[in-house]
Amino acid sequence: VLEVDSKNVKALYRRAQAYIQLVDLDLAEQDIKKALEIDPDSRDVKLESKILKEKVREYNKKDAQFYGSIFAKMNKLEQARSALSSPAPTFVNIVFCLDLIL
Repeated sequence: VLEVDSKNVKALYRRAQAYIQLVDLDLAEQDIKKALEIDPDSRDVKLESKILKEKVREYNKKDAQFYGSIFAKMNKLEQARSALSSPAPTFVNIVFCLDLIL
């Protein structure tokens, strides 16, 4: 339908819904924006826009947690390496490093 009529609001809306289900949020956002430009009063498109914004927030939060934990683990590993590279590692240093890693 969009190949024939690129300004078909219903088709843009339906494709945006599909993109949301596929977690392709950038493409969903493009279709929602285009549909709202064509018909800014469309209640269904406005509702889908809210759903999309919530999904984006949810995924951004998950990404932040994921990358935050990776950086925290990398920091602990670096601390462990620093403690072990000091002259003559002691039993206390080794236990400290193992505690950080685990």
